[in-house]
Amino acid sequence: MGTKIHLRAGEVELSLETESPLAVSDIKEFISQIQELAQSLVPEFDDTAPLAPPDGSNGTGSSTTAPLLLEHSNPQLHVNSVADRLSAKSGPELVIAAAAYLQIVEGKQSFTRKELLEAMKSATSHYNQNIGSNLSAALKSLSASKLNQLNNGTYALKSNELAALRSQIAKQG
Repeated sequence: MGTKIHLRAGEVELSLETESPLAVSDIKEFISQIQELAQSLVPEFDDTAPLAPPDGSNGTGSSTTAPLLLEHSNPQLHVNSVADRLSAKSGPELVIAAAAYLQIVEGKQSFTRKELLEAMKSATSHYNQNIGSNLSAALKSLSASKLNQLNNGTYALKSNELAALRSQIAKQG
């Protein structure tokens, strides 16, 4: 059984096709190499400049797209501010807000259940003990739609969800 992988990160698009199966470590290395290549193509980010003009255009008449990589778009926000901007009211919404905080603000590629819970607890305006008690159920329900479970206890936002959250956080900045 062969393996076929097709990845796209902004302007970088790569395909890998083999006749033999690949180990997870090989796939992670392939993704890491793509990220390094994509980072080399992104100009240095000026964190004093606005992310986008106020009219939502990119200055060329077309609309902006989310920045390619997290390192180039991490606003300095507290997890409470992220939860506020995402209007987090329920436990699962706070899980997503904390995940967005970890990946967008802190620049993590993935996060552990423990890191997620700590970020949720830091959102003192939104967190309560009941939300923490229901974390397992929230993670299970969100793994089908908004989160990828990478390993036992390790998660990352799905790419489309990450892009939507990045845009939503930036718009309200």
